[in-house]
Amino acid sequence: MSENGKQKLRVGVIFGGRSGEHEVSLNSAQSVMRALNPDKYEVIPIGIDKNGRWLT
Repeated sequence: MSENGKQKLRVGVIFGGRSGEHEVSLNSAQSVMRALNPDKYEVIPIGIDKNGRWLT
């Protein structure tokens, strides 16, 4: 619940993966998560490691 009494919107941010762009994805996800207003959004980070395993 946010400060104004409204329920926060839950947002999943998926990042990582087996690509050569793995590190870029981590940095991008971090930027996105920092930019989301915590009063409005509940962020659920969902990572994928370099071996393709999903992490929550």
